[in-house]
Amino acid sequence: MRLRFLCQNHRNWLASDSSAARDSWGRNSILAQRFLKEGDHVKAVNYAGSAFEVAELLIVEHARHFSVDIERFSDSAALLCRSLVRVGQSGQVRGVIRGAVGRLDQLLMCGVERKIVLAGVERLLAWYEKLGLSEFECGVRPPERVATIESQRTLH
Repeated sequence: MRLRFLCQNHRNWLASDSSAARDSWGRNSILAQRFLKEGDHVKAVNYAGSAFEVAELLIVEHARHFSVDIERFSDSAALLCRSLVRVGQSGQVRGVIRGAVGRLDQLLMCGVERKIVLAGVERLLAWYEKLGLSEFECGVRPPERVATIESQRTLH
């Protein structure tokens, strides 16, 4: 199941305008954190989910692959996970983490600098472990294993 937070029109607009996408990410992220702090966890999920989707648009649609972009994506996934836990949807956390790591894996396969991508995976797994769960429970390989497998791949 894929969680969706942006309507198609909003998504299309943000996919076509990277400046608007960065602004939207900043607003959504700040609001999600504020609502988490205030205890309005349902609103936090909505804003965190929107921030996560926008962060994904920035690395996919706008091909922004700098470390700050990967950190934005990883941190947005973690913010969404924290919000989901607060509303009692811990079961959704696994899917968010797996989806985020899958997206980072795609970037790795597209030639994005391995160090940057693996740092993003490590950020995700570090947060996941704060919940008391291991990377194997979320179905994600630990970064060392990803690096080992990646170094064995060859192009034909």
